[in-house]
Amino acid sequence: MECPCGSGEKSYKCCWRGNGCWEKTPVGAINLPSDNPPSVNGRCYLSSFGGCSSKMTRDHFVSKNILARVATNSLITIENAGHFFRGKERVEIGIDDFVAKVLCDTHNGALGPLDAAAGLAFSAIEALVKDVKKIADEKKALESFHISSGLDIERWMIKVFCGLVAAGRIRGSSGQTLQLSDLPSCFLDALLGNTSSPSPLGLYQNTFVGQTLNLGGLSFGTIKLTDGSDAVGGLLLSLGPMNFVLITSMAYGQAFREPNWYRHQTFAWNVKQGNSRVAYLLTY
Repeated sequence: MECPCGSGEKSYKCCWRGNGCWEKTPVGAINLPSDNPPSVNGRCYLSSFGGCSSKMTRDHFVSKNILARVATNSLITIENAGHFFRGKERVEIGIDDFVAKVLCDTHNGALGPLDAAAGLAFSAIEALVKDVKKIADEKKALESFHISSGLDIERWMIKVFCGLVAAGRIRGSSGQTLQLSDLPSCFLDALLGNTSSPSPLGLYQNTFVGQTLNLGGLSFGTIKLTDGSDAVGGLLLSLGPMNFVLITSMAYGQAFREPNWYRHQTFAWNVKQGNSRVAYLLTY
């Protein structure tokens, strides 16, 4: 059987662990080239790790392989965009305009596996949405199962946030743009897979019994801190039924303590209708 993660591999070679257990193996630590003395390109936000090339590359903040699926006439819609576009809460922007030269060629290529993993995860979510629609619209019984890695999505969203900050695209409560020096000290190491983000930082997902399944498209934006200020607390990305929130500030002291918010916890969607069943598993 082909693995439900979408890798194209057989299940027993990929995510099947036996005894009824599934686990999507996340992308491992990114091995950056080592050099001594280190080659530094001051325009690359990973320059502190050395190994930079002199060439800068255009990098899509949200991977192009994801944007292309949800764009309408090559335009994407960004909600909760006040921290991006001078107070506008909803904007439309071209796919190829949502880019910046923030990574050198070497480091952009090194992070390619994260973009690929995110593309694979969102393909699985899209397949889930299509299958849910099928069981609602058709009388034919259908059973399907999809699986993704939560750690891959978390690290990819850290990449998105770091890119936006490095490009000067996010403003804080004072109206000044966030700088790389404003990021939590662990963020770049977490992006590379060298460490885990300490609480409250990290990826959260919201789900509860009786939740309405939203089959809409992509929604992307920022969230504010819980202290009533306009400061940036994190990124929000919704695709179909999945609402992913990446907390990016240690000042987020009341981060989702309600029991329906989950951080680094394997969980499942399980949609049943008649003789049909559609399931999705996010693993850690």
